[in-house]
Amino acid sequence: MSSSGSPGRRPRAVRRRGLGLAALWLLLAGAAAAEAVVRAVVDRGQTAVVTEQGEIRLEVLPERGEGLAAFARRLCGTTAVIPELAKANRGSRRLLAGIRYNVPFGLLRPELQSQVIRELFPADRAEPDGWRHVAIDLGRRHTAPLEKIAEWFTGGAKQAAAIRVANGLAPGPLAPDTPVKIPAALLRPTFRAILPAAVPAPARPPEENGAFALEYGEDAAGRFAIYRLRQGEALYSAVVVRFTGRLHAEDVIGLAGEIAARSGITDVTDIPVGYPVKVPLDLLLPEFLPADDPRRQEYESQLSETAKYRNEVTARALAGITVILDAGHGGADVGALVAGTWESVYVYDVMLRVRRLLGERTLATVHTTTRDGREYVIHDADVLPTSRGHQVLTTPPYPIVDSTVGVHLRWFLANSLYRQALATAAAPRDEKNAEKVVFVSIHADSLHPMVRGGTVYIPAAEKVTGTLAKTDEVYASRREVKEAKVVRFSHRERVRAEGLSRQLGERLIAAFRSSGLAVHPFKPVRETIIRNRRAWVPAVLRYNEVPARILLEVCNLSNVEDRQLLRTQEFRQRVAAAVVAALLDYYDEADSATLSPPARTAR
Repeated sequence: MSSSGSPGRRPRAVRRRGLGLAALWLLLAGAAAAEAVVRAVVDRGQTAVVTEQGEIRLEVLPERGEGLAAFARRLCGTTAVIPELAKANRGSRRLLAGIRYNVPFGLLRPELQSQVIRELFPADRAEPDGWRHVAIDLGRRHTAPLEKIAEWFTGGAKQAAAIRVANGLAPGPLAPDTPVKIPAALLRPTFRAILPAAVPAPARPPEENGAFALEYGEDAAGRFAIYRLRQGEALYSAVVVRFTGRLHAEDVIGLAGEIAARSGITDVTDIPVGYPVKVPLDLLLPEFLPADDPRRQEYESQLSETAKYRNEVTARALAGITVILDAGHGGADVGALVAGTWESVYVYDVMLRVRRLLGERTLATVHTTTRDGREYVIHDADVLPTSRGHQVLTTPPYPIVDSTVGVHLRWFLANSLYRQALATAAAPRDEKNAEKVVFVSIHADSLHPMVRGGTVYIPAAEKVTGTLAKTDEVYASRREVKEAKVVRFSHRERVRAEGLSRQLGERLIAAFRSSGLAVHPFKPVRETIIRNRRAWVPAVLRYNEVPARILLEVCNLSNVEDRQLLRTQEFRQRVAAAVVAALLDYYDEADSATLSPPARTAR
């Protein structure tokens, strides 16, 4: 058996517990197992391992009271493999609590095989014509033999020759980072089944037809795309915001200058219609790259993979649904501050209005992550009084004096509320119960003043990786942190969250449009925030376990029209009504159109 602890100390611990000779032999046998070179967490109590020889196994902790037959059925789908499982664990047929047991890769259930591969080799990806594997360094610039790779993906080492020919590989070992395509026809059925269909170029709104025509070229400075400006278009919005995804003023201005210099433009305010503007390819959003560019292909493959996950729960009037509402910033953290308008105060008011509408017109269970003072108070006014009294509603509550702590405690709280919702369900492990919980964080952006309207951010699967644990006293003293100090996600959880969150985000943008609210003109649902040439997922989404989770930027405070609207309660009520309408639509409620708000709202 392999052990999760040190092989030098385990036997002494066994003697103290009096588990006997069988347990001692079990642990000593684990010490002799092939050493792991690469390890990756697959699920709670499950760790995938690659050895220096290219052997893959899953090290698994038995569940409470689980015997070998139940263990075999859970991991392998059959009890017929019990003799092979015993052989992989030095002949032992007795499961001991707290000991990790080896399950060879070839014995795993098909869906576990693909999950193990995903976690061990995060650079791998499914493509329409096969599986693209990237060889990794297993020590001293040594990679797994091609025969082992063939065994993993096809079920037999004999396919190595066909894979070598298909990739034009020379005889001999592979160098680290070598890409190896396993053709679809050779793959195990479990891998073949998850290959994406060929994805056409992203559809454009009808009003934008023809506006995205790009040409591609190359010069001494590298590859570029050409966009020819149309009548009335500006370099900032028509090129930088649209094609690079940059929204923040300093990024937009900086890239506009860089693109102007590359294109030979001396005056960005006087560019002739039809002028060929050159945009370096490394600045483009992936959907605007040439069709054969690996970054675009990977992006479209991810879109195809996440699109497989759609909400299957329906709920009349949101009965049985839990909605977790979050208002950005608060307390000492006022968020964006433009012309005397505090983001924290106005988005908190929007959240309160969403909460009230949900309570009045639906059967949803509603939680908030923060509160200003001891009660929820909606001010019957356009311009709101400032306040720094917001606190995160953890146990005990946290007065927001540090913005970073405040953000992290929100997702700890959201995760706790999510677990509570699952615990009260009739079947807690049923994925449909997980889909009965949604998280909505409400903000107001501060972008380039030419940008206006609402934007929704969702968690990009590729950015929600790794683990995070908080051990400082300010965290450790909160009940929600004590419940689960470490957060991590499997590949499937990341992909599923992006798919469900995108669906919810699209419903929200549709509700904005139906309500006559402005939305971002080019890409209103975004997987990441891009700033200073770096893309990331906000922490309140990145570490959040709620599968359908979104961050809504209701408007751009730096845009004069948007800012003036936010300072009216009519606009804030319309936004709140759009959020509720989107939730009803997400859960297939036919009457969401009845939520059109009045011009003024009573206290």
